[in-house]
Amino acid sequence: MLQFRSASDADDICKAVEAVSDDMAAAALQDLPQEDFYGDEGSDDDDETTPTGKSEKKKRSWLGKVGKGIYRRSVNLAKSSGLVDTPASKEDQDLLNAVMSCRSPFAVKVGGVGIQNPEHAKACRSVLSLMISQMGRNLLSGGNVMNVSFPIQCCQPRTVLEIGAQMGQFTHIYLPRAAVTKDPVERMKNVVACFIAAMPLTSGNFLKPLNPILGETLQVDYGDGSKLYMEQTCHHPPVSSFCLVPPSQSYTVSGHQTFNVGWGYNKMFLTNQGVRTVTFSDGGSISLDFPQDRWINVFWGDMVHQTIGTQTFTDENNGIRCRLEFGNPANRKGIPNDFFEGVIEQYDQKDPEAPGTALHQVQGSWLGFVDFDKTRYWDIRTTEKTPMSAPADMLKSDSRNRTDRKFLEAKDFKKAQAEKIRLEENQRHERRLREAVHGK
Repeated sequence: MLQFRSASDADDICKAVEAVSDDMAAAALQDLPQEDFYGDEGSDDDDETTPTGKSEKKKRSWLGKVGKGIYRRSVNLAKSSGLVDTPASKEDQDLLNAVMSCRSPFAVKVGGVGIQNPEHAKACRSVLSLMISQMGRNLLSGGNVMNVSFPIQCCQPRTVLEIGAQMGQFTHIYLPRAAVTKDPVERMKNVVACFIAAMPLTSGNFLKPLNPILGETLQVDYGDGSKLYMEQTCHHPPVSSFCLVPPSQSYTVSGHQTFNVGWGYNKMFLTNQGVRTVTFSDGGSISLDFPQDRWINVFWGDMVHQTIGTQTFTDENNGIRCRLEFGNPANRKGIPNDFFEGVIEQYDQKDPEAPGTALHQVQGSWLGFVDFDKTRYWDIRTTEKTPMSAPADMLKSDSRNRTDRKFLEAKDFKKAQAEKIRLEENQRHERRLREAVHGK
C-alpha cells in the first residue's frame, strides 16, 4: 500500500501527474487532424448552462478530445465508403433518371440482366453435383476423371457460334453509315454504337451453350442480305473465326474469338480474347477487343449477368481510339452496373501508350443507349434488329445439324447426353491422331 509521509507530499505528486497529463494531451492533439478535417465546425467543448442561466463552455479532457476526434473520423470514413447513406448529387440523379428510363425490360436494379426462368437457375446449380457424380463413376471404372462431359441438362440447344451470330443484327443500320462518311470520328461513333447495341442480344444466356466441334460451321442470312460465315478453327484452346459480308461489299467484319472461365466467391467470370475488325472499301479499318463478362450469385441469390472491364476501339490509320469503361467505373451514387463511360481521343501513333487528346465524351448503358456528347446514337426503344435465318444450302457441318442439339431441343436428355459424349470422344480421338503425326 502506498503511504505518504505528509499531506504536502501527496499534493506534490498530484500536481506532477496533472502536469504529465497536460503534456500528453498536447502531444496527442498535435498528431490529430485539424477540426475542419472531420467536417464539424463546432468546438471540442460543449455548451453548459450555469445556475445563473448563462451558457458557458464545458472543457473536455485530452482523452475526451481524442475520442471525439476518432468518432468524427469514423463517421467521415463511413460516409465516403458508402456505409452511411448520403443523398446523390443532382448530376447523378439526372443520370440515374436517364439510365432507368431507357433500359431493357430484363435489366435489374443493381445493373445487368437477371435470370428470367427459376428452372434455369436450378439446373445451373446442379452442375457441380452432376459433374462430381460423373467423376466418381469414371474413377471407380478406372477411367480418366478429367474426361467428364458437361451435363446436357445445363445446356441450351444452341452452340457458341449461334450466339455469336447475334452480334451482327445491327450492322445493317450503323456500318453503312460508317462506310459512306469521310469523317473518321463519325465513323468511329457508328462502329461503337453498332457493337454496343448488339450486347443485350447475347446476354441472359444462363444455360451453357454447346461447344462447337473442330470444323463445325455456321452460315447465317440477315434480313438486309448480309451473309455470315463462321467456323470452329481450333479445338484447344477453342477458337471461333468469322466473316460477315453485306450485299454492297462496302465493308466486312471479320475476326476470331476464344475465351476462358474463372471463378470467384459466388461469381463466374468469362474472359473473351481475340479481335474483331471492320474493314471498309476505302482502305480504312477499326478493330476492337472484348470487355469481360461476370455472372454474380451463381450458387445462391438471384443470378445476374454483368459486363465489366474495358473495351477499346482503334483506328490505327487515323490515330483515333475510343476507350470504354464498364461497370459504373466512377462508382456514381445509385447508378446501375450496366452504365459505362469513356472517351474518343486522338493519340500519338508513335507512342500509342501515352494519354491521348479527348475529342468526345461517351456515356450510356449497354442495356439501353449510347450518347456521344449527349447526342444519342443508339436507343433500345427505337432501334430494330434485322432478322436471322439459315440459308437453303446449309452445309452438313452446320451447328444446326448436330445430333445432340436436335435431341436437346426435343428435351430427350438421355439421347442428347449420349450424342454429346460421342461427338466429344470423336474429337479427342482425331486430336490424338493429328498429334501422333504432327506432334503437339
